[in-house]
Amino acid sequence: MTFSRPKGWDLATLGRVTRVMAIAMVALLVRPGLSADDAIIPADVIIEATALRPQVLMTEPEHRVTFVNRSGRMVHLDFIIRDPELHHVFQVPDRIWAIFHRPGRHPYEVHFLDPAVADLHGAIEVVGDPYGRPDPLVCSGVTVQGACIER
Repeated sequence: MTFSRPKGWDLATLGRVTRVMAIAMVALLVRPGLSADDAIIPADVIIEATALRPQVLMTEPEHRVTFVNRSGRMVHLDFIIRDPELHHVFQVPDRIWAIFHRPGRHPYEVHFLDPAVADLHGAIEVVGDPYGRPDPLVCSGVTVQGACIER
């Protein structure tokens, strides 16, 4: 099998087309939201014995948030609203993470298995569109007297 370039294409045109195709392939492979492991925004919530750092974490849809237990105690994470369309939570010994599917506030509680330690309360604030569309509340043009004028 041999390769021949299309009629009328010089080597420079062939090179440009090859570069564009390579960039498109890379963009398809690294676009956010493909899976939990493909998340491009690393986000951690640190669980301490007396506080969550940060107490409210901002992230985007379909990005993985890891809860790192530095309290030295066994913990259980409980989201106030349990709806698989909003988020998926994974808890295995020594590892807790979640993937958020919908924008909005996702409040949660951290329960310590030691009853002498008080529960902690936090939230994950999911902003943006899961498909990468622009935020309709943000004007990408010019705002004149409160009205958005697109370019």
